[in-house]
Amino acid sequence: MGKHTNFYSDELLSRFMGRISKAPIITLVVMVAIIGAIAVSDNFRDHDRAVNAEVIEVIHGNTFVLDIGMDALEGIGAEIGDDILVKTDVGTFSALLSPDSRYKGISIYGGYIADVSGNMTFGFSNCNHVTIDIDVGDVLTLSREGRDPNVDRIPNYLKGHTDDPGDYDDMVVFGNLRDVAGGDLVPDSIYRSASPWNAGNRSPVADDYLREQGTEYLICLNMNEDEVAEYAEKMPDAYASELYREGKVSSKILRAAVHSYPGDIEFVIDSLLEADGKIGMFCTYGKDRTGFYSALIEGLAGATYDEILADFMTSFCNYYHIEEGSEEYDVVAKNYPQRVLYLYDHTELIPHPEKVDWDSVEFEKFNPEEVFTKYLVDHIGMDADKVQKVKDKLTGAI
Repeated sequence: MGKHTNFYSDELLSRFMGRISKAPIITLVVMVAIIGAIAVSDNFRDHDRAVNAEVIEVIHGNTFVLDIGMDALEGIGAEIGDDILVKTDVGTFSALLSPDSRYKGISIYGGYIADVSGNMTFGFSNCNHVTIDIDVGDVLTLSREGRDPNVDRIPNYLKGHTDDPGDYDDMVVFGNLRDVAGGDLVPDSIYRSASPWNAGNRSPVADDYLREQGTEYLICLNMNEDEVAEYAEKMPDAYASELYREGKVSSKILRAAVHSYPGDIEFVIDSLLEADGKIGMFCTYGKDRTGFYSALIEGLAGATYDEILADFMTSFCNYYHIEEGSEEYDVVAKNYPQRVLYLYDHTELIPHPEKVDWDSVEFEKFNPEEVFTKYLVDHIGMDADKVQKVKDKLTGAI
């Protein structure tokens, strides 16, 4: 009886000890399996899962409305701020999944996907001169690449600007007010600002500034003549309206794709030559189109690359509370004004900047006067004498 009992006791003890010895191995196997499953899941989420989308509308030859909504992208694990790989018959593009139809945070010439009125829209920032060979009925394949590396580094830029002057240090910052300067440009001869007509709360601030600086001629970059006439009638007491009634305003709706519209650039050059006295120049907020043409003016007057870049970035610091010298400052500079400057020096890329691998580009400083002059004369075919004449006027030689 005792021997029989000891037999079962020994057997049970042996089994128990065996299970204990195997437990670490089983635990290890389970952990490896879990880790592997997570890795496979992440890989699947980031690279393998995809959704097809049919193009149902083409806008301007470079913006494509798709037959899917945000839920389709969420279904493949995509989130706002992710990069989406867009495969088409004519190429593969990376596009930022943007938070709204204003395409916040998108690099200039960069691809974006945004929910516009319930449909996802795929396009490229500042490429309104580009035609891409994608048609209605074409099917695009969209997959998640992963989190965009820049999104979390530009919090203020993504937050955007407000129309409340109380959110800014002073009226100069709020209205983006300053003179255009650099190189041999005649001091206090050209001033830049938000629009004195159609920039909301900034307009009266800008209008007062233009009056105080004694500007005698205005170059309006965001409205045609009929629109300016309407604003001058609606706002008869504005200083800008007074100048309009005196025939001292030139106006044209300029495109943001500054490099590819010679007529726009010629308008600015002709306006500079026509103007008498101090000049005020503006678009809506005085930062993008005004920034492009201020850079051109500064460069033609002999400003350095660093001077031009710093002035361009001042607008971003003013509007978005970006701190000079911060990581955000550097990211925005590389993804916006430095790309603009790069194309002046690489005109062969202008027809299709959306194809440039910007991540591999090394931005090198150059002599703006030489590069901008060559661009105007050789690339867009502007008369060399006219270019020299405007340079002389900017620097006080005539």
